[in-house]
Amino acid sequence: MKLSNINIKKLILVAVTPLVMTFGVMAQGEGYQKELAHIIAMPRNESFNALNSYLNLNCKNDKNTYKKLFSVFEEMLSEPTWDYHNEELFKTLIEHASTASCLSDNEKMRAQLLLDVVHKNAPGQVANEIDYETIDGSRHRLSEITTPYTLIYFNDPECFSCAKVKERLDTCTTLKNMVCDSTLTVIGIYPYNNLEEWKLEPMPEYIINGWDYGQKIEEEQTYDLMTMPLFYLLDRDKRVILKNEASLNRVLKAMNKLKGIEGSDIERKLDAIW
Repeated sequence: MKLSNINIKKLILVAVTPLVMTFGVMAQGEGYQKELAHIIAMPRNESFNALNSYLNLNCKNDKNTYKKLFSVFEEMLSEPTWDYHNEELFKTLIEHASTASCLSDNEKMRAQLLLDVVHKNAPGQVANEIDYETIDGSRHRLSEITTPYTLIYFNDPECFSCAKVKERLDTCTTLKNMVCDSTLTVIGIYPYNNLEEWKLEPMPEYIINGWDYGQKIEEEQTYDLMTMPLFYLLDRDKRVILKNEASLNRVLKAMNKLKGIEGSDIERKLDAIW
């Protein structure tokens, strides 16, 4: 079987001194989780500073403690299904570990490899282009969408969780109303190549049903999809507001916080949904 680039990358990450596998989250007790909860509860920029300060302190005091808290924080911040999932703090964590003075070059290698993941489609940055084909065979681009917000729904018809989320999307009046008043475009993107399954799987009528016909998402890793389904929320300029979000509830909560925020100030939007 031919390995895709994304599968090769996963094998590399498993092979290089994976700090995250050394200690499981549950084995660490509640101390690190409480500290992370405290950091997340702060205003956005204060949260970044607090995390860096906490990492600096532990790196200076004890290497093993730093490695333990890194593994806990990495899992909690990066896993889309966790309540603590936060892509901006995950980026801060990986950037710190990639240069941490208390780690050896080998121990920093995992974080250095993950830098590409955290920088790609990072909140505040313009999302990578998506060229997609709809059921009728017409072809379009993500950048052509002109509504104030775009919600990308990465999905797979062979995914059980996607089916459950789609049931909720079927009756989601909040999204339907935003689409009707031209505030939002919701686009489903199927990134793989089982076209028979994709064509047979119905999508709620207010959602554009698209397929990545160039297979760039999977083959060129233009998006790192950790699980399915996943949501990305973009503004009018296609800058990322939410990345790798698995919870529809958190998507709806973020969109409610964005009501009344106009203009192109992406920092204000990111602050609002924090």
